[in-house]
Amino acid sequence: MRLVFLGALLGILAFSSTYAWFSWHSYQRDSLSQLMMESDMVAQTTQRLLDGHASGLRFLGMQLQRADALHHPRRARTLLLDYQKATSGVASANLIALSGQVIASTAVPAGEPLPDFRNDPAIWPGFQKALQTHGMRIYHPLQGPLRGHWFIRLSHTVFSPAGKPLFVVATPLRFRDIEDFLRLSPLRPGTAVGLIRNDFYIEGRWPLTLGNLAGMLSHLPPTGALRHALESNPQARQGHYAGFVTVGQTYRVGAFTRLNHYPLTAFISIPRSWWLAAWWRRQVEFPLLFLIIMLGSGLAAYRQIVFLDRRWSEQREAFAQTLATQATHDILTGLPNREALRLVFDQALARADRQEQLLAVGFLDLDAFKLVNDRNGHAAGDDLLKEMARRLQGAVRRTDTVARLGGDEFVLLLEGLRGVDQLDQVLARLQTAMAQPFLIQGKEISLQASLGLTIYPFDGAADADLLLRHADQAMYAAKARPERGREGWVQLYHQDLGTITMGDEMLRQDFLQALVAGEVTLRYQPLVALTTGRVAGLEALARWRRNDREVSPDQFLPSLGVRERQALGHFVLQTGLRQLAQWRRIGLDIFLSVNVTPEELDSTGFADTVFDILAAQPYIFPESLVLEVLEIGEILEQEVALGHLQRLRSAGVKIALDDVGSAYASLLRLKNLPIDEIKIDQGFVRELLNKPQDLIFVESLINLGMGMNVIITVEGVETEEHIALLREMEVDYLQGYAIARPLEAEAVANFVHTFVLGTGDADTPLLALYHHLGWVHMAEESAMNHGGYEHTDLAACPITAWLHAHAPELPGVEALLAEHEAVHALGQEILRVRQSGTREELHRLLGQLHEYSHRFQEDLGRAVRAMRDNVAAS
Repeated sequence: MRLVFLGALLGILAFSSTYAWFSWHSYQRDSLSQLMMESDMVAQTTQRLLDGHASGLRFLGMQLQRADALHHPRRARTLLLDYQKATSGVASANLIALSGQVIASTAVPAGEPLPDFRNDPAIWPGFQKALQTHGMRIYHPLQGPLRGHWFIRLSHTVFSPAGKPLFVVATPLRFRDIEDFLRLSPLRPGTAVGLIRNDFYIEGRWPLTLGNLAGMLSHLPPTGALRHALESNPQARQGHYAGFVTVGQTYRVGAFTRLNHYPLTAFISIPRSWWLAAWWRRQVEFPLLFLIIMLGSGLAAYRQIVFLDRRWSEQREAFAQTLATQATHDILTGLPNREALRLVFDQALARADRQEQLLAVGFLDLDAFKLVNDRNGHAAGDDLLKEMARRLQGAVRRTDTVARLGGDEFVLLLEGLRGVDQLDQVLARLQTAMAQPFLIQGKEISLQASLGLTIYPFDGAADADLLLRHADQAMYAAKARPERGREGWVQLYHQDLGTITMGDEMLRQDFLQALVAGEVTLRYQPLVALTTGRVAGLEALARWRRNDREVSPDQFLPSLGVRERQALGHFVLQTGLRQLAQWRRIGLDIFLSVNVTPEELDSTGFADTVFDILAAQPYIFPESLVLEVLEIGEILEQEVALGHLQRLRSAGVKIALDDVGSAYASLLRLKNLPIDEIKIDQGFVRELLNKPQDLIFVESLINLGMGMNVIITVEGVETEEHIALLREMEVDYLQGYAIARPLEAEAVANFVHTFVLGTGDADTPLLALYHHLGWVHMAEESAMNHGGYEHTDLAACPITAWLHAHAPELPGVEALLAEHEAVHALGQEILRVRQSGTREELHRLLGQLHEYSHRFQEDLGRAVRAMRDNVAAS
């Protein structure tokens, strides 16, 4: 019996040892793989952080070089302060000459002495190496002399076109910010994560106690497992290690990943004791307990082991599910995203075929959702989208899928339908969910939605992308309905609907293909400065060559979606600035004006995109770019758009408000916008010859711009008469067909060199009427404010001379002369009453003066139109 027991015991021990050996190696392999994945995640995140600082320092260096900062320290300090304010985590910004002398620094108050790095042995050797380094250089951590804080120093050397170093831009990052960045990484408890340089200085580590902070950052780490692994594998991007580490003198197991382009390696480790404990719990403890219980009393303890094993598995599965969810689900709403929808869609189609059931595909879009963002802010819009997702999930069945594609677009997959009546029940619940107002941040918001539906296999399409496109077309048809009853918000797809609504979709696809194929080009319309008579700038205008003819934006832009408009804006900006750089290189001192759509301004990365394109063109200064923004009444409520405009304007980019006057309600709000220029809508100027009474409105717009001290550009200048009038009104720039139609890029240089603006045709009723209106306005102001003015004699008025000069061809000239004489007679009477009459009589005469003058302007406009029609007919 003893031998049997001993044999059984030896068998159990042999089996346990073999099992422990195999399970340990399996667990070790899996854990090392997970550590390498986590170190790669830290490396990628650190890479993005450093790339951001490298881009910022490069752009700052370009600004300092353009500003001749070495010879203008005050200008340099202003640029450095702007950079520090705009960049988080930066403790200061410094401009350093090649000699090591600091020229400007935000760390030292203005006027105080600046340090010379030649006297600092901790900095000078690294500084000399930086002069030979292209790109951003990362130094080992250094303790600040004032407060004892630790910093990680970054620098960027600016080189001349010949390759000679000019100066160095340096900035220290607060070490605590790097530590916080590492601490916020989503890692398991007990994990240590950090960055180590190629010379084995520690750049950052978390967790890290203050007691060993100075020792770790001031001295090279002793020979340890991590350093040995890095030295043994100098070419390996990833690897793992095990052994004692400096902090805490503990035995740890870890992995590392080298960063691209930077002399840094991200490492992550866990204590071997934790690793062994986890392996013991996962692989050894349960089988051992099972054996003990089998030898002892057995079943109750066995159930406990199964329970513990299940709990551990659930935790690991939950962790894996969390990682998978982040890749396949929308962060805001938690709904499946486009990637997850693709997988679910294919499975749903297969189930529909296998079970011979219907699959309804719905494309839902919120109507006027952009107004919610504009009026209540993006935070309120996000809350509404989350509530919308919750309602949609509550309205569909458990077997159905709700996904979010982005923005306010949702997709519904309604599976397992045996008939249309089941679909009607789901639609009724959706209608009920949509009918209830949304309570967002204490406000009730009511919204409508448009839903496009297609049903598989009735649709005829067997491809998920095509089914989704059909549902999208049906959604646009529902949105276009003039009347939206209880059922009008839903549109079922059919082939006739596709032929009706597919036009815009096909145009969008054609347009994107045309951009890639080079069928979209730019034309450039000159803007002439009145002070010099020469071309000062150009406006970039897109042209699409389609079906052997050139199409202007007003013919295709309304049919483009947000994605296509943003792609067009990026193309115009990038192509236009590249062309401007070529003109700059041949000596053309001109600026470029580019139109910006509201969709571009409302995108979060617009300003960064502009800065990146500018940075790619070293010959272009930000001041050479003018962004023309369409006049939108709600722009003051668009926080994202205003933020972009303010950032761009502070960097030197000029902001112009286009088509001013087309929306009069917003004129009084112009002073609150960050703009440098207004462009008066061409419709007012072009029609002045036919509607001279609009001259008062145009003059008020010009006076408004002068009062705001902004540049005034007038569009629609098509005649010599326009030029003469606007020269008298003292605007800044002219643009229109009287100067030039939009030019091809090849014709611009010759036009700029040869064009000189003429004086215009002074023989125009507009110029005479302008002086006449000035006299009327002065008479009104004098009467109301009791100021003095000299009454213009009737014979000396420019209108009188013009009417007599054109009497033979001007219809009704006698009546016009009589009306004009009556206006001047009222002016004389106002002078007399102002001296001796009553205030009531003066007000009566002023009303008559305004009435007579307005009637004269309208009659003069009709007569001028009739005269021009007669000339054209003959």
